[in-house]
Amino acid sequence: KWLRDKQDPEGCFGSKSVANFTYNHSIGALAMTEAYGLTQSPLFKSYAEKGVAYVQQCQNPYKAWRYKEADGQNDTSVSGWMIMALKSGKAAGIEVDQTRFSWALDWIEEMTDQESGRTGYIRTGEPPVRETGKKEEFPAEESESLTAVGIVSRVFCGQDPAENQMIKLGADLLSKKLPVWDQAKGSIDMYYWYYGTLAMFQVGGEHWKRWNRAMTPAIIERQRQDGNF
Repeated sequence: KWLRDKQDPEGCFGSKSVANFTYNHSIGALAMTEAYGLTQSPLFKSYAEKGVAYVQQCQNPYKAWRYKEADGQNDTSVSGWMIMALKSGKAAGIEVDQTRFSWALDWIEEMTDQESGRTGYIRTGEPPVRETGKKEEFPAEESESLTAVGIVSRVFCGQDPAENQMIKLGADLLSKKLPVWDQAKGSIDMYYWYYGTLAMFQVGGEHWKRWNRAMTPAIIERQRQDGNF
């Protein structure tokens, strides 16, 4: 109910005054489409439909998404959330233009190095990008976050994990960087673990088993037990 109140007449969740408001919208739209898909409640339907429509409105023709409404710029991070919102909307029974998945997949293909399977942020095959001042705390070499986004995006755009070579190569890269709770090493990357879990679950098999086993000591056993932080 709170989220419904944060949607504007165009369908955007959250304020457009934020520099990268599409992040807020994409995750809000994902939440609302999931709520509608799970309940089929008419209380959520129109809000989910408008959220999905605005996702499509924000997409660059023949490409993907970034920080503004169809501003001609693209990045893999925002695009991953937008793809998930479209996928959840489609699963919930909301009409989604199938070409939107094709355009998004073209961006993922462009950003993925064909030899390694690594997916970049705004450049092909580049390592994860860090905020200014965060590179030492969170070394890029400890993460395959955008590769994980690439795998999830490929699967949700219709590619088969059992058949696609880029998905296989990407999953191999993730297998070399399983979740490890090591603050000194800078390997605690919740964004990576979120997308890595989605990606490896879609891939399945030994890739998922290895990732799932690593999550117990890295995530379950590290959960705070002393109340609200």
